[in-house]
Formats: sequence, C-alpha cells, structure tokens
Amino acid sequence: MMSEPFVPALLLLTTLVALLFIRSRSIAAKVTAETVLLVTIGACLVARGTSPLPGLTELAVRPDSAWLRALAVVWWLIAARLIATGTVVVLGRDVRSRQARLFSDLLAGAIYLTAVLIILNSVLDLPIKGLLATSGVIAIVLGLALQNSLADLFAGIAVGLEQPFHVGDRVTIGDHAEGIVVQMNWRSIRIQTDSEDLATIPNSIVAKSQIINRSVPTERRAASVEISTSSTASSQLLSELIRQAILLCPAILTDPAPSIRIRHVGTRTTTFSVGYFVANTPTLSVARGELLWQVRRLFRHAGVQDATPLPNTSLLQNLALFESLATDQVAQIAKDLLPHRFDPGAVLFEQGSVGASLYIIRSGIFEISQTNASGMLRRYGRIGPGEYLGEISMMSGDPRPVRVTALTSGEVLELPRKALESLIMSDGRLAEALEASVQRGLAQLDRDEAARDCHPLDTKGSLLARIRNFLRAPRAFS
Repeated sequence: MMSEPFVPALLLLTTLVALLFIRSRSIAAKVTAETVLLVTIGACLVARGTSPLPGLTELAVRPDSAWLRALAVVWWLIAARLIATGTVVVLGRDVRSRQARLFSDLLAGAIYLTAVLIILNSVLDLPIKGLLATSGVIAIVLGLALQNSLADLFAGIAVGLEQPFHVGDRVTIGDHAEGIVVQMNWRSIRIQTDSEDLATIPNSIVAKSQIINRSVPTERRAASVEISTSSTASSQLLSELIRQAILLCPAILTDPAPSIRIRHVGTRTTTFSVGYFVANTPTLSVARGELLWQVRRLFRHAGVQDATPLPNTSLLQNLALFESLATDQVAQIAKDLLPHRFDPGAVLFEQGSVGASLYIIRSGIFEISQTNASGMLRRYGRIGPGEYLGEISMMSGDPRPVRVTALTSGEVLELPRKALESLIMSDGRLAEALEASVQRGLAQLDRDEAARDCHPLDTKGSLLARIRNFLRAPRAFS
C-alpha cells in the first residue's frame, strides 16, 4: 500500500518539470507537450477508478487520494490552458493581434475561471454557492471603486471589436494626439507623436473621440496653403509662377494633380489657395516649406514684387559659380549673354553632346533626365530660375551625361566659353576664383540629387587638370 501514491506523485512531479521546460518553447511544442500530459494524466486517473470529469466517478478514497486530487487539479489547469491557446491561434497570432488581445484575454479569463469553479466543486468538493454570493458583493464594491478602470476596459473591448486602427497605423484621436499607434492594452493606447513624445490616451477617451485613421486606405495626405501678394501683375502670371513653383517641389505629388484657385482679389492684395497631396504626414511640413520658398524665389526672379525682373547682373552675382567675381567683371560677362526662348517640350541640350557654353535659367522649369545603356529613362530632378547647367562640359570638354528638357515656357541665358576665356587671360586670379567656385558649387549647390548625380565632386583633381588644359589658362592658373 505504501507504493500506491508513488506513481501519481512521480507523474505529478514529471508534469511540473515538463511544464517548466516547455515554457520558453514555441506554441506548437507547448500544445504537443500539454496534450501528451493531458492524455497521460487522464489515463492514470482512469486506471485508478476515477476521472477528472465532473459528475462521472468520485475520486477513490484510499491512500493515494490526495495525489489523485492533485493530478485532477493539474489536468483541469492544463486543459484550460490548451483551450485558451487554441482561441489565440484561431483569433490570429500576428503582431497586431498580440498587441490588441483584449477579446482573447477576456475569453481566456472566462475559461480559467470556469476551470477553477469546476476544480472547487467537483475535484475538491467545496461548496461554491456561498463563494459566488460573496463574490457578487465583492464585485459590486470593486465595481464602484474601479469605475474609471472598468470604463476604460469596456471601451477598449468596444474599440478592439470595431478595430478602427491597428498597431503601426497613424491616427488622430480628436484634439488629443496624432501619431503612430505603438501599443494597445486593457486600459489605454500609446501613440508616438511626430515630436518623439509618447502619448497615453485612456480607452474611454478614445471611444468618445473622433478617430481618423491616416493609414487607411492610404497614407497620402491632402494639404493646402494660402499665398498672398500685393503685386499688380496679372492673376494669370501669378498662377503660372505658382504652378512652376509646385513643379520644383518633389515632396508634392503629381497625382492627384495640385489645384490653384483665386481666393480673394482686393485693391491691394490677391490671395491664392493652393491644394496638393503629399505621400505621408511627415512630408506635410517639408512640402509646405518647399512651396513657400519656391514661390518667393520665382516671384523675385520674375519681378512680381518690384514690377521689374531681376537684372542679368544680379542674376549672375547670385550664382555660386560667379559669387567671387567683382561687379565690373560680372557686368562684362553679362554683355556676352545670349537669350533663348523655349517652349514646353523643347530640348536645351542632348545627352552625350559636348558643350561650349554655360546655360543659366532665367525663367521656366527644366527637367534633367538620363537614358542608360538598356534604354531606361531616369529622371534626376528639375531646376528653375537662378540655376545653371553645363559648366563642367564647357570647361573640361567631357560629353554631357544628361538631357535637359523644358517643362514650361522659359528663357535661358547662354554664356559662351569665350566670354570666360578672355577674363581668365586678363586676370590669372580669376582662374583661381573660378576653380574655388566650381568646387564649392558642386558641394553646396542647391540642386538636390540632380546636382550630386550629374556633377560628382572632383576629389582627385582630374577635373581641374582638364579645365586648365581645355581653357589654356596662363601661368597664374597653375
């Protein structure tokens, strides 16, 4: 008789060790091991004339009865765990469902509670009616004490069932916060804002607020900006300049197309409303800043504010290439400028051609593109008034690596190489200034990716050698 409790005790110890061993394993391994333990414990109980199921057979009254009861308790707990795991698998196990597991947690809690009541009533033979009555009173007291927490709980359940957003979505919760949802739990959601703050909003507030999901059906955002000017220029000209400014803003999407409309025409000011789309919310401020800066720049070059277009000398002095030249030298270069008009679609120069001139954009928007060896067309970017092209090919004799096409009507000022040659021959110091200007312009020129790809930095000095040889500079240039 002393050996009777040995097998149940050994099985109970084995079960506890196995549960500790599989705790960090995968769900499949856990389910397999727990199923084997469940069957083994059930077989052991049946072999000893009893069963863990309620209402079938009472646990035998003999020396190993305590161990059998312990095995029955473990059997019910493992069964409850298997059922709870099964609900998680059925409801989904992706990242979002793991973060927003309100419904599955409630269901698992109900399963474990049912198992505990069965254990108390059928296995341990304890009266539970009084316990249920007492628990009702306790529940009322706790409910009154935890009203806010319960409100957050049930609001979280409602939000979880409706699923207006998931972890990783960008949302706006009323006037409280906007950002990326990083966590959802029983009491609240956590949102990481654009300022890198972490906002915690209770579920009860979320349920009562207007919820805007910025990630569904797309992250694209609409925006608008008002532009006012006191210029007396025609509304048609102002609208065209604003349209060209939009073309110079890569952050603004071309589809859907931006819209420009006159909002107010007064005796002193005219106000335009510009509507556009950006790819996502963080791009909103970037696009707005780009647009306002480009509009101001194009207005200045077109003489919208001063009623006089920017003089050629001022245009040259604003270029990084000529910023070190004296005023009389700039005036001398300006006399040699040759104006050219371009219609939309006209080609300024072709890829592979060798240039003998520098081209300065006076007005209009031009696109830089390149066709690779396989015939694929790559668009590098766009340039507008106050920017220039062709200086490297002009000075070194290398073929032009890109093609430049007019997107709008515009004017280009051509500066022949001979205009620079005469200045270099007369003043050797000008060659050094041009060298420094070219190097600085390649490093700092505001041409975005187009400047970096089309004009790589000359880190080994080979460009300078070709410039010296091509222009046949005087001794002071070396």
